Amino acid sequence: MIATLPLTELLDRGDIQLHFQAGSVAEAIPLLLRTALMRRVHDASVVSEIVDAAVKREQEISTMCGAVSLPHARSSKLDNFVLALGANAEGTIAGRRDPRLIFAFVSPEGKREQHLQLLASLARLSQNPKVVDQIAAASGADQVIEALRSAGV
Repeated sequence: MIATLPLTELLDRGDIQLHFQAGSVAEAIPLLLRTALMRRVHDASVVSEIVDAAVKREQEISTMCGAVSLPHARSSKLDNFVLALGANAEGTIAGRRDPRLIFAFVSPEGKREQHLQLLASLARLSQNPKVVDQIAAASGADQVIEALRSAGV
């Protein structure tokens, strides 16, 4: 169950992009999720469908949560959660200070409760400026993972 599974178990080091920047959160989604999904799904049309759903959702309702943005989608074509992170102490969106972190994720359609628990966990993380700053300023994936571990998420 996601509530007891730390973010560090969901976030692969290869899915952490430091000094990340895009033109908007919607533009960041494919940059963050496409590679992470391709490593797990291996079907470009399914990956495009999932990325498009996350972009559409972001365009309809912003997922900004202070210094963190949480673009996400659900898919019946996934068995496991896929989480990717873009981080930049100067801001992940060109010309804007916030968000400094973008956690983009996709959850399996059948795991709605765990989806909501993951959103809640990430929203709580967004309320911890010390951890947000540590992750945004990290110089390597190991520092990100350590900051998440020390925060207990």
